[in-house]
Amino acid sequence: MKGLLLLAAAALLSFGAAPGESDRAPRRPALPDTVLWAWERPRDLRFIDPSTTGVAYLALTLRLEHRQILRQPRHQVLRVPAGTKLMAVARLETGAEPDLGAGAVEQLAREVAALARPGVVAIQADFDCARSERGFYRALLERLRVTLPDSLGLSMTALASWCVDDPWLQGLPVDEIVPMAFRMGRDGEAVRRVLENRGEFPCARCRDAIGLATDEPVPLLHGHRRVYWFQPRTWSFAERAR
Repeated sequence: MKGLLLLAAAALLSFGAAPGESDRAPRRPALPDTVLWAWERPRDLRFIDPSTTGVAYLALTLRLEHRQILRQPRHQVLRVPAGTKLMAVARLETGAEPDLGAGAVEQLAREVAALARPGVVAIQADFDCARSERGFYRALLERLRVTLPDSLGLSMTALASWCVDDPWLQGLPVDEIVPMAFRMGRDGEAVRRVLENRGEFPCARCRDAIGLATDEPVPLLHGHRRVYWFQPRTWSFAERAR
């Protein structure tokens, strides 16, 4: 894998809701065409060029379990150069006996909205929700959208299989959907076959961005989209030389 050399393959896109899905004006924060995911481990990304590369960092994990909401903020250091556009990622998880009621929706929306800090131009929700949890997730995204300031973009990750033959993504109140085309498990072969044959996801809402991993093959896709990169090791300047 050539690591950061692949970053040049992405093209600049701005956040924008699909026509007709909202009466509000599209939000267009100045996120670059390339975004590095910084998960929960120490990350020194001071080598990046903030004019071409942004950072989506795991800021908060919220776990719904035994009728409680367990809150785990980021503990690991993140270093980026001045002027880097940041996206705060909220990871959602469910365990036994999760509370999926209106009260939980309200509390979670407040927790996630509080991630809107100086330097953060967008929020990303990361939740591999089960089919039975989709109504709850939609309600949360709707509440979060009206809670966030108008200047802030709202992104969500999506299982790649959702973008192939699952209509539930339509109408979600987000500005960007990022299908994760890596670590796809049992759906991987089918998704890769669709991308190979079509050069894009069947779901139009999944064509503005994509999540890739530096240690897996990169699909050849039509058009331009923002690219989010997952690095299982440690990002380093040396990646550019490979």
